[in-house]
Amino acid sequence: MRYREEPEPSIQLQVKLKSPFTGDQSSAAASLLGDGRIQLDLYDFSDEAQSSMGNDVAWFWRIEAVHKPRLIEMLEERTGAPIRDDQALLEAFAQQFPHVHAIRDWLKEKSIPYEEIFDSWA
Repeated sequence: MRYREEPEPSIQLQVKLKSPFTGDQSSAAASLLGDGRIQLDLYDFSDEAQSSMGNDVAWFWRIEAVHKPRLIEMLEERTGAPIRDDQALLEAFAQQFPHVHAIRDWLKEKSIPYEEIFDSWA
């Protein structure tokens, strides 16, 4: 894991995901970035984040574009349906998983490499 230091990449497509946290003080999404990478993100705006980290926090998990064919293959196997484009890929994440951490765990289980980034100043 590394700490975020680069500027925000441009987002081409985005689908809202479920957060693993209860309440309305967090948000999660799956995005297609301008350079072809897939990004999962989780923002925590809770009082607990404020008290333990001193600020809102965010986690990002980025999958390089070179891994998209394998990612699509694994999602098609899971869904039993073809994934024809990037929008369908992002929607499959939202429909097939209970929350963003479940996606992250599935990526690990399927040996799909990703970069994890933590931002303590989200």
